[in-house]
Amino acid sequence: MESKDLIKAGRLTEAREQLVTEVKSAPGDTGKRTLLFQVFALLGQWEKASRHLEAIVSQDPSRQEGVMVFQNMVRAEQERDDVFAMKKIPAFMPDAPHYFESHYGAYEKLVAGQLEEADTLFASIKDEKPLLTGELNGEPFVGFTDTDTLLAPFLEAFIHDRYVWIPLSAIRELRITEPTSLTDLLWISAAVTTWDGLTANCFLPVLYPGSSSHEDDRIRLGRMTDWKSLGGSYARGVGQHVYQVGEEDRAILELREVTFAYTGAPSGSSQSENEDVP
Repeated sequence: MESKDLIKAGRLTEAREQLVTEVKSAPGDTGKRTLLFQVFALLGQWEKASRHLEAIVSQDPSRQEGVMVFQNMVRAEQERDDVFAMKKIPAFMPDAPHYFESHYGAYEKLVAGQLEEADTLFASIKDEKPLLTGELNGEPFVGFTDTDTLLAPFLEAFIHDRYVWIPLSAIRELRITEPTSLTDLLWISAAVTTWDGLTANCFLPVLYPGSSSHEDDRIRLGRMTDWKSLGGSYARGVGQHVYQVGEEDRAILELREVTFAYTGAPSGSSQSENEDVP
C-alpha cells in the first residue's frame, strides 16, 4: 500500500516506517521527504519534522519560502508545548483579559486535583466573561466557547513563528479557509480581525494540545474529538478543536466565517509576566 493510502487509512505508524525506508532509499526524493515531514508533524515529533524541512531546502532551494511557513509552524508548536507543560505563560493578542490570572489559576487548581478551589475561582470570574453572540456561516448564535476548559474563552493562533491566545471577546470577525491538504488537518489558514481594528493573517492549530501522543490515530488525524475529565464539568480536549456554539458542538474545520456582535472590548492585563506579541 502506498504511504499516502496508509495515512488516509489512519495507519500513521505504518506510514512513518514505510516513508523512513523510502527516504533512506531515495534521499533526494523531496516528495517523499515532504510526506514524511507531515507524518512526523502529526506524531508531534517536531525535531525530526524540522530536520526534514531543512533537508528539503538543502535539496531544492527554490522551496525555501514555502518551507519557512512550516518551520514557523514547528517553532510555534514547540512554544505551545511549553505553555501546556506550564513552563511559560502564553503570549496574547491584543492583550490578556483582566480575568486571565484567575482563570489560569483555577485551571492550575484542577490539574492539582483541587476541584473545590477551582470551582471557587471559576465562579468568581463567571460574570466577567461576556456572553458572545453573532453569526456562524450566516446563522445566528448565542454563546460561543471552546469545549476545552482552559481554552474556553480563547482562540489559539500561530502568527509567524509565535504561539498566541486571542480572547474570543476581542474578535470582531474570524474567517477560516476550507481544508484542502494534509497539513490543513494540523494548521488551517485564517484571518482574525479584532475590535481594535487589527487584522492578522495566521494559522489556527486544528488539534488540541497533546493530540499527537494519543494512541488512537483518529484523534491524531483530527477525525474525532474526545475529552478527558478534570473533575466536575471540566475537561481537556484531544483531537479536533470543538466549540460550543449556542446549543450545538461545531468542529473547527466546519467554521468558515464567524462574526461577533460587540460586547465591549476586554480590558488588558497589566501583568508584567503576560507577554504581548511584538
